[in-house]
Amino acid sequence: MVMADRKLIESTCKATPSYNLCLTTLLSNPKSSSGDVSDLGLIMVGATRVKATQAIQHIKSLYRSHPELRRSLSECAQMYIAVVKADVPSAIQALDGGQPKFAEDGMADTAVEAQACERSFSGGGAHKSPVTLTEMNKGVENTANVARAIIRMLL
Repeated sequence: MVMADRKLIESTCKATPSYNLCLTTLLSNPKSSSGDVSDLGLIMVGATRVKATQAIQHIKSLYRSHPELRRSLSECAQMYIAVVKADVPSAIQALDGGQPKFAEDGMADTAVEAQACERSFSGGGAHKSPVTLTEMNKGVENTANVARAIIRMLL
């Protein structure tokens, strides 16, 4: 990686809520070495999609092993399906179309969906979110917030 490209990534990540998450995510993607800020935003939106998809898969496995949590897990699955099918594609389309405000909205919605998934366990009695799902929810929320911060640089 050319030093100037690394400097862009580092300066971009310094303006996000999680420097380390931003840096490791962007540096793990070879496209970041030749990208501009918009490209870095697209990479982070893609990372958000990956995390949301992993959360859906994990919810499916929890659904089978924790029947007492099925109602909350179903709510979470619907939230993450909305992220993968609507929020992320609209963010990508907005970034590709030069409309970063709409991309920011998609990532803001994604962070809210991750928080709502977590909260869905607190309203129904004694059942708490499994620790592994709590960690995934936090990962999706943090990645979406980093993507959102990068996208804001384009406004």
